[in-house]
Amino acid sequence: MRERWRVDITDMQNLSLRQRQMIEMISSEEYCGVEALSEHFSVTTQTIRRDINELCALGYAQRHHGGVGLPVTLANRSYMSRVSTNKDEKRAIAREVVQRIPDGSTVFLGIGTTIAAIAEQLLNHNQLRVVTNNFQAAHILSQYDHIETWMPGGRLRSTDGDVVGEDVSRFFEQFVADIGIVSCASVSRVRALSGTNSTNESDIAMEHELREALVSQAILANAQQRWLVANSSKWHRKATARVAEFHYFDHVFGDRTQSESS
Repeated sequence: MRERWRVDITDMQNLSLRQRQMIEMISSEEYCGVEALSEHFSVTTQTIRRDINELCALGYAQRHHGGVGLPVTLANRSYMSRVSTNKDEKRAIAREVVQRIPDGSTVFLGIGTTIAAIAEQLLNHNQLRVVTNNFQAAHILSQYDHIETWMPGGRLRSTDGDVVGEDVSRFFEQFVADIGIVSCASVSRVRALSGTNSTNESDIAMEHELREALVSQAILANAQQRWLVANSSKWHRKATARVAEFHYFDHVFGDRTQSESS
């Protein structure tokens, strides 16, 4: 079972008030830039970097280029923990996605909190068929009589709010969607698989678990249009199961420039 990332307050007694507040900000936003932290606390960037070094040494944070994020883990945080982070950015991404979905479409929706945000904004669409393994998205859409919603059977992951596995992949293979929309755990710049001796690097959407990645691949393989949603924090996280290289997607929604400028 995945565990929510958290910090025991009793282990933070030796930290300064600013450092404790930094941990709260990192937990909320997943990634914070040095310049932004410096401005927020009205201290120099050198002071912030010293704080970051101490927090990283204690295991409370993970240093990234230009900033600091959550500690690296092979597991994801719980759905309830993730749904409260980067809310405004996720809603903005969802609005952009929903505006591009035509009425009368068949749409695949994958897992993730941004995907659930997309479902929340589909109310005004007509004659949609939505196929999803995202329980939260399905629950939202079940309130709309004019949207036909399909969901695979299987064990519900209570901390993630979804269903994954081989049966789920086969379920998606029974449909052909106009649009397949997936999220990811991280975006990593790694060597592309375009050749065994290739040294070219490519941005690749990644998931924490292989079974998650395989379901996303099934969604993409059976859709006419392949869309990825990824908020800026995804460029500052780590995951190890490949979903697809960026060139495979017809559209990538998310403010990558914000992640690069931090």
